Amino acid sequence: MSICVFYNADCTKLSLLMNSHNYNEILHYLKLDSVFYSRSTLGGDSWGIELPVLENTSMFHIVTSGSCVVDINGKHYHLRTGDLVFISRNCGHSIKGSEEAIAIDLFSHPIKQVSNCYETLELNEKDKDQTTILCGIVRVSHPAGAMLINEMPDIIIMRQDEHMFGSMMNEVVRLIAREAAGDFIGGETVITRLSDVLAIQAIRNWIDSSDSFQSKWIKAIKDEKIGKALSFIHNNPGVVWTIESLGKEVGMSRTSFSNKFTEIVGDSVLNYLTKWRMNLAAMRVREGESVDLDFVESLGYKSESAFRRTFKKIIGMNISEYRNQKEEPLSGLLD
Repeated sequence: MSICVFYNADCTKLSLLMNSHNYNEILHYLKLDSVFYSRSTLGGDSWGIELPVLENTSMFHIVTSGSCVVDINGKHYHLRTGDLVFISRNCGHSIKGSEEAIAIDLFSHPIKQVSNCYETLELNEKDKDQTTILCGIVRVSHPAGAMLINEMPDIIIMRQDEHMFGSMMNEVVRLIAREAAGDFIGGETVITRLSDVLAIQAIRNWIDSSDSFQSKWIKAIKDEKIGKALSFIHNNPGVVWTIESLGKEVGMSRTSFSNKFTEIVGDSVLNYLTKWRMNLAAMRVREGESVDLDFVESLGYKSESAFRRTFKKIIGMNISEYRNQKEEPLSGLLD
């Protein structure tokens, strides 16, 4: 898989070739759960911030003014006003004013905590050359969204003049910069929500051009027949699906459908269906739902005991153990 992806505006033309229903199927799962946000105002080019590894999250940085360098996996990426970098699987990296600057651990800097999920940092305030960066830490909790993140390259960089909606996205960046520069009522909420828009935009750009990166799940979603079958599975987990019934829904014979599904998705129909249901169950358990007969029937099971056995087999622990886990990742749908 590619380590870093850059985009130009031409790649967005690929979206015209996609089945719109399948495209919406992908975007439906791009809801980001906010974990933490920060705004940094940094003077000069001698500053450097070392950011820690945060498990099971993604991170993005948006430069609203000035410029910076992101160091990750031994490479330097130069960002200017309006540029965005999305790091799909958050790993340790640094942001600096120049390649030569020395990065210092984040928690050694004078951080001001504004709320439980928002903080600010100001360095070298008297320097005339100021860089402002908005950083967000997010998590995609839905199993399909989490799988989408797992199939992405480590880094996506979207340049200021290459946003999918051009000037519209530039206006979003300017609005974020305006909010960040002032002390407006509700400014934190506005900044975090608009930042999410830009992060999702970066993911959408990758989806549009994902054929270049051999992403099997995205290819499956885009396929006319298999994408439709996946949509039935995703949206109707309580239906007692069989290979025959799904094949009939997409106009294919049992054998042809089964073979094509396995070839494109990389897993059998019934295995994928079971994993999908168990990952949905895990998400709902994490959200506090009680596992009773109504719960298991909504996921296509008639027996609570059978459901519990399957849950432990797929997720790797029983429901009580899973509920008590602090940060247990979901089981990979395509493992």
